[in-house]
Amino acid sequence: MTTPVPPAPPAPPPAPWYAAGLRFTCTGCGACCTGAGRVWVSLEDIARLAAALGLDLPTFAEEHLERAAGRWALKERAETGDCGFLRDRRCAVYEARPRQCRTFPWWPTTLQDAAAWGEAGRGCEGVGAPGAPLVSAEDVTRALDEERRGRARAAAGR
Repeated sequence: MTTPVPPAPPAPPPAPWYAAGLRFTCTGCGACCTGAGRVWVSLEDIARLAAALGLDLPTFAEEHLERAAGRWALKERAETGDCGFLRDRRCAVYEARPRQCRTFPWWPTTLQDAAAWGEAGRGCEGVGAPGAPLVSAEDVTRALDEERRGRARAAAGR
């Protein structure tokens, strides 16, 4: 009779393509705030933004939010698609900005592979900038996970 051999432990997940880390710094250029592209907001984002602007929630919602695809989004300028909070190429609510903005460029689409990261760098001067700080793979993954959780909360209307 043979002794059963225990199964081998599962192989660790493969290292992400960005295992060596990625260079990024926000230069405040405002490029990520221009052109069409929804900024989805959670109830937490809405409360933080309203408080920062000294507005009650109904007033904030009327002035700065719209419903799209059953979710809340920041209003955009109709003529350009730019974020309504963009002033002189700067974010007027930077300290209170929504999670989606705080986690850029650590988004699933931007981090799917090196080509997507390079594409993000064509629109954002801080992505991959030679003098930018090196962000560790662990910190990138942590921010990516935060973005995924936040997207799920915003999609659920929370």
